[in-house]
Amino acid sequence: MNNKMIVVRLLVSLVLLGALSACGAAEPTPTPTAVTTAVQETTATAVPPTTTPTIPPTATAVPSSTPAPTNTLEPEPTATSAPTADALFTFIPTSCRFDEPLGFDITCGDVTMPETHADPDNGRTVRLHVAIFHSDSDAPAPDPIVYLEGGPGGDALESVPLIFAERFAPFLANHDFIMFDQRGTGYSEPSLACPEYTELAYDTLSLDVPLEEEIALTVDVLQTCHARLAAAGVNFAAYNSLENAADLAALRTALGYDEWNLYGISYGTRLAQTVMRDDPTGIRSVILDSTYPLQADLVTEIVPNADRAFAAFFAGCAADPACSAAYPDLETDFFDLVAQLNDAPITVPVTNFFTGSRYEALIAGDDLISVVFQSLYAAEIIPVLPKMINDVRNGRTQELGLLMSSFLLNLDFFSIGMQYSVQCHEENSFSEPGAGVAAAAGFPLIGDAFASGAAVDDQICAFWGAGTAAPTENEAIRSDLPTLILAGEYDPITPPAWGLLVAETLPNHYFFTFPGLGHGVSVSDDCPRSITLAFLDDPTAAPDAACMATMGGPAFAIAGIGDQEISLIPFTADIGIATVAGVVPEGWTEAGPGVFARGQSALDQTVILQQAIPGFDANALITLLGGQLGLEGAPEPSGAYETETLTWTLYESELQGLPVDIGVAEDGAYAYVVLLISSSEEREFLYTAVFQPAMSALYVP
Repeated sequence: MNNKMIVVRLLVSLVLLGALSACGAAEPTPTPTAVTTAVQETTATAVPPTTTPTIPPTATAVPSSTPAPTNTLEPEPTATSAPTADALFTFIPTSCRFDEPLGFDITCGDVTMPETHADPDNGRTVRLHVAIFHSDSDAPAPDPIVYLEGGPGGDALESVPLIFAERFAPFLANHDFIMFDQRGTGYSEPSLACPEYTELAYDTLSLDVPLEEEIALTVDVLQTCHARLAAAGVNFAAYNSLENAADLAALRTALGYDEWNLYGISYGTRLAQTVMRDDPTGIRSVILDSTYPLQADLVTEIVPNADRAFAAFFAGCAADPACSAAYPDLETDFFDLVAQLNDAPITVPVTNFFTGSRYEALIAGDDLISVVFQSLYAAEIIPVLPKMINDVRNGRTQELGLLMSSFLLNLDFFSIGMQYSVQCHEENSFSEPGAGVAAAAGFPLIGDAFASGAAVDDQICAFWGAGTAAPTENEAIRSDLPTLILAGEYDPITPPAWGLLVAETLPNHYFFTFPGLGHGVSVSDDCPRSITLAFLDDPTAAPDAACMATMGGPAFAIAGIGDQEISLIPFTADIGIATVAGVVPEGWTEAGPGVFARGQSALDQTVILQQAIPGFDANALITLLGGQLGLEGAPEPSGAYETETLTWTLYESELQGLPVDIGVAEDGAYAYVVLLISSSEEREFLYTAVFQPAMSALYVP
């Protein structure tokens, strides 16, 4: 999967097409430019941003996948406000609460569950929001796939418009695909999200907060969230894997399926294991991607797991001839840089992609460790890490700022209250307070980046009221169900060894470790995806894994290689309100009608937009662009450019720190626009090689 900046994905929808059809009357909408990366699960799918001085990595944090925003501090609906008991276990069709991606047949609805399955008659309920994506096949298999989000606390449905087509659409070839927000998360009710926590992260980005004060601030804001949720009637001891698994077993019956296939990533694998143990009825097969064993001790193993992944990363660069030649002392240089930044932190521009707000984040060495740790989740980001480290050493921080902005964005996609309810119940309850801090101390190079998170977790779990899990929640499951177990070589949170550990008591398993990949391999690369689809076709036979022979280590990005190779080729695009033609660099990918992205790496935001609008005024077009894109200030006139047919008025601006060049022209019938987003280092070259030729060639055929 080639994971590009959100700006590439949203340009078409935010710029021009919808707005211009309404004659430019659209309200300004900030355009995010974040990398869509695997979210670090703070206890299993959503680890709090480990990139800020205020929110350290939690020791009880297992990575996650894809979370969803909660933008209100109002009390969530209480558990007692849900439907009455006579509606239990019934699927009630509703409109989808998320923005439905185009091109898919989706049925949404709610299913009400008892808050405590062992006591279903006490009147307290939770409501799950469910989405069924119907198969592309005219005769789909009768057994759907049900996806189990990571976290714990990951919001599954909010990110659907951004990621479903790329990550999950291939599963619709033969099966329906079911996604739902687990109890306590996303659009399910009540939500255990803590927007107070997200606000604290942004509010303290630029502050040099002493460690003890940082811990105290974090604990205090989570106490505030806890008090708010408690006042709304939340019983924190009812939000854990045991109840989550009972929801899942009941959901199959509520939806009317005899059999289905469980598909979990990260914490979703722990949930799948719990269902396999507690109620295996109706499970045809199980996919465990980036496995989180019940018997693992996340509190004490998170730092050793991270240390293993760092070692794999440095060894991978050393084994790659181009990477080792460009960065011969990467490991030494990295830890020297960490020490330097701990002594003298630097300031890096960071953006809140939902609001467009800009911040100056103070970054110390331990924050850089957290950035690399989270980056090792994503196969798309791993290749750019050596270059990013080298850039920071040389004072270039653009890519570091993009990564930090992206990871902060993940805060809006999970319910940290659910995370703590699960992890305090079934992970921290099996560890003594201080165990995580002590384990971190055994790894002096990276341990300090995790120790404060472990200390926060100890204090939170002391008052959270999540209860204590039964011993079975810390024991290996045993099952004869056909199970596919997938692991990534660079995964920093759920290492391949954890997959092998679970495999020991699953006799009907197939296990694969994929070189060069991180967390969530089945949605990161075509090879593990094809193996997963083959397994679903026949879970009783070993899937064809021949594609693994062609896989190798990451294709590490090397500064300067390929930067100056530009060949222009013609294009024609139907943008809905006109057809335009012109030239675009060969190899750039069409991200939407008239929008082309270079995509040189996961952090490459180089984009050119070329469009024409009938009967529109060029000056109004500039105003509209500024609002729709969230440009920093009104575009400033910078001159003119003459072509054979048009006189272009030129403007300059910035988008989240990146230079933006705009050209607009009119011919009486159409207003034309060419817009280039580049980097400060490449702007001059791309201006001549791409921007000016695009203006010279653009026309309406």
